[in-house]
Order: sequence, then C-alpha cells, then structure tokens
Amino acid sequence: MASPVRLTSGQLTIDPSAKVLKSQDYADYLESEKIVSKARDHAREILEQSRQAYEKEKQRGYEEGLAESKVDQAEQMLKVVSRTINYLSEVEKALADILMSGIKKIIGEYDQEELAVSLVKNALQHVRNEKQVTIRIPPSQFKMVKARLNEILGEYKGVGFIDLVSDERLSTGDCIMESDIGVVDASVDLQIKALQKRFERINSGAVTSITNDHSMFDESK
Repeated sequence: MASPVRLTSGQLTIDPSAKVLKSQDYADYLESEKIVSKARDHAREILEQSRQAYEKEKQRGYEEGLAESKVDQAEQMLKVVSRTINYLSEVEKALADILMSGIKKIIGEYDQEELAVSLVKNALQHVRNEKQVTIRIPPSQFKMVKARLNEILGEYKGVGFIDLVSDERLSTGDCIMESDIGVVDASVDLQIKALQKRFERINSGAVTSITNDHSMFDESK
C-alpha cells in the first residue's frame, strides 16, 4: 500500500487521493515533517558555518598576503640599500683616487721654490715662542729656501732662529722640523695621505648614515 505522505520539493505533503488518513499515518507524517524541518535547519547551520569559515579564511588570507607583501617590500628595500651602499663605496674610492691624482698633479706642476717655502711655513705653524728650530729639507731645495729664510722668519715672530739643514736622506717634497716640543713631518706625501684619510672618513660617514637610516622601513608609511 502506498504511503499517504509524499516528499515533494523538500516539503512533506499528504496524498490528496488518500480518502482516509489513519492515525498512525498522520503520526508518521508529523514525525517526518519534524525530521525534514530539523534537517533543513541543520543544513542552514552548516551553510552559515561554511560562510563564516570562508570569510574568516578570506580575512586571514588577506592579512597573510598583506604581511607577505610587507616582507617582500622590506626585502626589496634591503636590496636597494645594499646596492646603494656598494655604489657609494665605489664612488667614494673613485672620488678619492681622482682627488689624490689631481692634488699630486697640481703639486707636480707647482713651482718647486714656492712648494719648498710653503712646506717650511706649514711646519712652523706647529710651534710658538721657540728660540730655535731645526728644519731638514732635501739638497735640491736647500738654496732656494735658504735665500728666503729671513722672509720666512719675518712671518713667524715667535721663532728666534731657524737652523736649516740639507739632508741627503730626504727627497723633493720632504720637510721635517725638530724643536723642543718634538718632531713634525710636514712632507707632501704625508699631508696627502692625511687628506685622503679625512676624505674617506667623511664619505664613510655619509654611507653609514644611509645604512643606519631606518625611516624607509617605517610600517606607518
């Protein structure tokens, strides 16, 4: 015998052809309707949970993607900074070489007499109120400096006497002064090396300032 209860489009209905509905059939109908209703509610719960899970995973994916993007951005910045530092270091060395070459060229073309006198004057800037100082210069520059010794002394009133010595151990551009306070090497090569070191420190400071600048990694930007 066919059941008087039908399931149509997810809905429980009573077969209209059933003329008499027994009490048990009606009870089965009500129970079946409850089961279908519960199943429908449960399906809605599953659907809502799935939707929430999807939204949660979507948000997490967005946040993880954003974090990953920041990491990638930071890595790219580090690469740029690294390349910049390497470039600046290379430029620094090139500039130092150019500067030193230029200075040496200028010194090479400088009048030798004026160069020798300038070295002596530079050495005398380190002494004050000295009765006597000894200045050693190479034989090739001795006569020209000797001829202008009084002129030099006139500019340094604190020096009483200059003992000018021709030292064969010295080369053109060398100048060494001895006094009670110690020895001063005023040679050209030494001054050039000191200038080069100073130039390198200045440029190294610029590179270091870039290296220590963390503003580019500020996440608030």
